[in-house]
Amino acid sequence: MNILVSGANGNLGSAVVEHLTNQGKNIWALYGKEEATKNDNPSIKKHVVDLMEAEAAESTVKNMKEEMQIIHAAVLTVGGFAMGDISNTSTKDIHHQISLNFDTAYHLVQPLLRNMEKGGTIFLIGAKPALNTDELKGKLAYGLSKKMVFTLAEVINADTEKHGISCSVIVPDIIDTPPNRESMPKMDFTKWVKPKEIAETINFYLDNSYLRQNIIKAYGSLKS
Repeated sequence: MNILVSGANGNLGSAVVEHLTNQGKNIWALYGKEEATKNDNPSIKKHVVDLMEAEAAESTVKNMKEEMQIIHAAVLTVGGFAMGDISNTSTKDIHHQISLNFDTAYHLVQPLLRNMEKGGTIFLIGAKPALNTDELKGKLAYGLSKKMVFTLAEVINADTEKHGISCSVIVPDIIDTPPNRESMPKMDFTKWVKPKEIAETINFYLDNSYLRQNIIKAYGSLKS
């Protein structure tokens, strides 16, 4: 199975690449930095690409299609986070978050819908605040950009008969990463979802393609 993974050098993306590779998938890994591609695993095809550029994103999808012949799925993990409520969030802040969280996905989604196999799946990364207005208030720009991601998934799924591709949105609460631990040192890390757990969830849906779940919540442990 051939899988495109963007943000392969990120905390979530690297976990997805590692786990899917261990499960026998062939990975077309997209990195934002040349130095992040230093990995000798032959199952991982490494490529540096600026996903802010639509033409660069389209080119890498076409190259994957030419080299691997079939694109079975894509996991698009690139994104960014910012705090801020309506009193201190500028339109520049909002546009920056849209660039990070929506544009980087959309620039890949367009060519993927033209080049993926029918029956394939695109996984996008949502966020809990985008589903909960109370939480959105302190993360306005971030939440608005993630709401666009949910809408994109809805549009893809509404038109599945045309292109044959389904879209699932993984919705984490707080992911257990070093930056999150550093910024929230008093929180209970044991309740946070692990990047590996999200990767395992994605692999489960890849291996059970008859399951179609538009929104997959990954909120971490409920244990007290």
